[in-house]
Amino acid sequence: MSKPAHLDIVLRDWKRIHHQTLRLMELAPDDKYDWKPHETSMTLGALLNHFPQAESGLIEAVMTGVFPRDFTNYETTHELIAAFKDSHEKAVAKIESIPDEAWDEQVSPFGPDRSFPRLDLLSINLEHEIHHRGQLYVYLRMLDCPVPELFG
Repeated sequence: MSKPAHLDIVLRDWKRIHHQTLRLMELAPDDKYDWKPHETSMTLGALLNHFPQAESGLIEAVMTGVFPRDFTNYETTHELIAAFKDSHEKAVAKIESIPDEAWDEQVSPFGPDRSFPRLDLLSINLEHEIHHRGQLYVYLRMLDCPVPELFG
């Protein structure tokens, strides 16, 4: 088969979602990285770091079928934003480099009994980012940070 017909739409949406996430991440105060809204929640710093870690991990899983487990943790919003922008550009380039015939292959980054077509895993990446961006909105509101409108 060939490259999925709607891949261009997924890539366009991914770019938009990434831009919206960055706009929100930029508002995170460095001095609140240890804060969390509940004892069972991620800290603000862990949540922020989760964005580039999960994206790069999921894209590596799309490419190789393996989800890596070794990631860098950033301690300031400035360095985190720079790293996320860089890793996102590299992730998009990796996705664009996938040969047409490889899109039909199944990958199993979470175990042999959980296989996904590559495009589905790419879509999971977008859904995952949106989910955690919603959490970030709540965290920042609870910290009395001004937040932008979602589509403003």
